[in-house]
Amino acid sequence: MNPPAKTLRETRFASSRFDPIGVELLTLAELRARVPARKLLEAERVEFYMILVATAGQGAHHVDFQRLALRPGHVVFVRPGQVQQWQPANALEADLLLIHPAVVQPTTTARTAHRRSAALFRLEDWPAHFSTDRDGVAAWRSLAATLRRELGRPVLDEVSGAMARELVACLMLSMSRSATRNAAPATPQSQLIWRLRQELEALIHTRPTVSTLARRLRVSTSTLTRTCKSVLGHSAKEVVDRRVALEAQRLLVHTTSPSAAIGELLGFDEPTNFVKFFRRRLGTTPEAFRNVHRQYRG
Repeated sequence: MNPPAKTLRETRFASSRFDPIGVELLTLAELRARVPARKLLEAERVEFYMILVATAGQGAHHVDFQRLALRPGHVVFVRPGQVQQWQPANALEADLLLIHPAVVQPTTTARTAHRRSAALFRLEDWPAHFSTDRDGVAAWRSLAATLRRELGRPVLDEVSGAMARELVACLMLSMSRSATRNAAPATPQSQLIWRLRQELEALIHTRPTVSTLARRLRVSTSTLTRTCKSVLGHSAKEVVDRRVALEAQRLLVHTTSPSAAIGELLGFDEPTNFVKFFRRRLGTTPEAFRNVHRQYRG
C-alpha cells in the first residue's frame, strides 16, 4: 500500500545559526514577528521537542487536537511527531525552547554524564500540560536569561554550544520536578509500561493485538493487562485503542488519503469497522472530524 500523501506542514529543527547546537530559545512575540500570521495558524507536525512556558497574559495552545488553556506558570510540552496549532494573537506571552531530539536523546557514544542527566529528565512521564510553582518560574527565568545571552553571542563556537546544551539540561532538570511531581517512582511495572509504549509506536500501523505486544515484551498477556490496570488504570487494549485513535486523527488531518485507506493502513480489514471504531472513540465519523479540523486551515 502506498503511503498517504501528506498535506499537513511538517516543521523540523532548522536554523543556519543554531543547527550546530540543536537548541533555540525565543519568545512567542518573536515567533509571531517571524512567521506570517496565516501560516502560523496552520496545524503543523513537529519533529523536535518544544517547551512553552507562559510568562504573562492568558491564551491557549492546541496539541494533538486538545485545547490547553494557559496562564503564567503553565507549561506545554510538545514531542516529536505531535500535531500542534498556534492560536490567534492574544494577550499571551511565553518563552519557547526548541530542542533537536539528539540533544535530549543522546546516543550510546555520548558521555556517561550526559546520558545520566538525560535519563533524569524522565521525559516519558512529562504530560502535555502542567504548571510550575513560583520557584520553578524563577529558576526558568534565570536559566533562560543566561541561555539567551549565550545564544546571542556574535559568534557561536564549540564553547557556546557546550554551554548552551548544559544550560538546556539544567532547564529541563529543573522543569522535570514540576512535570513529574505526580508521577509514580520508577518501578519494574513502570518500565514495562514504557517498553509497551515504545513497541506500540513501532507497530502502530499494524494495530497490534495485546497478545502480539506481550509476546514482543516477553511477558504474558495477563501480566501486561494487570500492569496496565495497576499503573494506568485501564487495560492494555485501551492503551492500544487510544493510540490507534490518535494516529487516525493525525492521518485524517495530515494526509489527503480517503478515510477507508487510513483505516486499512491502521489494520482495519473493512472501512465500516474503522468508522465504527472511530465513532466509538470520538463520537463522530472520520470524515466529519477531518472537515472540522480543516476549517482551521482556511
